[in-house]
Amino acid sequence: MPGTRFIPDVEFAPAPAGDRVRLKTILSAVVIGLAGIVLAVMVLRDPHAPRAMVAASGVAPVAFAFALWMSRIRRYRLAGDELLIEFRFRTVRFPVAGLISAVTDRDAMHHAWKVFGNDGLGAYSGRFRSKRLGNFRAYLTDTERAVVLRWPDRCIVVSPEQPSCFVEAVRKRAGLRS
Repeated sequence: MPGTRFIPDVEFAPAPAGDRVRLKTILSAVVIGLAGIVLAVMVLRDPHAPRAMVAASGVAPVAFAFALWMSRIRRYRLAGDELLIEFRFRTVRFPVAGLISAVTDRDAMHHAWKVFGNDGLGAYSGRFRSKRLGNFRAYLTDTERAVVLRWPDRCIVVSPEQPSCFVEAVRKRAGLRS
């Protein structure tokens, strides 16, 4: 079509897990691991232990590992007129049209509380609320590299490995001034 310009897809790696995500993941792993050990010891001491206890002692660590694997953000991708946030088996899509701002904000998750979702097991993902941002969705691995994207009716927080490059690419795609 004459007059239209092609903008190639751009991919951004998620930031490595930040201190808060690493701490919550390690603490969760310790709790699940200890629970598995306690159940295993109980099962070994009681040969008549219920089958559910036997199963739980082995399933809990495997379920934890699977949940961690599933929660990781694989990449952020600007494709066509959409921002795609890709997980293992699902992709969350947001239209870039109508975006009113894209800014880096290290304090975006400060005093935010989880409404629904994952609060730090491998990543932050789900619905959150704070006085500063109101209701928002978070898809981030490092709160120190947070980028806040605002539309008139929604707000999301992401954490690409290179926040300033991501902000520049999103602004360009949305037609916003730098």
